[in-house]
Amino acid sequence: MNRTMIVLMLCAGALASPAMGADPAALAKAKQCFTCHDAKSEMIGPSFSDIARRYKGVSDAKPMLAGAIQSGTDRPGVVYHWGATKMPAASARVAVSNEEAEVLAEYVLSFK
Repeated sequence: MNRTMIVLMLCAGALASPAMGADPAALAKAKQCFTCHDAKSEMIGPSFSDIARRYKGVSDAKPMLAGAIQSGTDRPGVVYHWGATKMPAASARVAVSNEEAEVLAEYVLSFK
């Protein structure tokens, strides 16, 4: 991914209002989650349904997932469970605030 694309992605993320948290699907779209994920089908990353199924009943699933959403999984100390493809570091994606990451984690975990 070239530098111009990264800058454009970060600018687009900056324009997304935290108020979008009221509509998690719109927030996921604004944060470009659907570039790699789908609700039901595996794409570059796992589907939201697969993620929710895997972490159903895990007590710390929401904060763990929020951390992955905000920081990515391509960092030291992160145990990654979906093969070799990792979620890029925060510096290579649209910025996500703590509040937005919490909303997105809850949204993903709501899938069946």
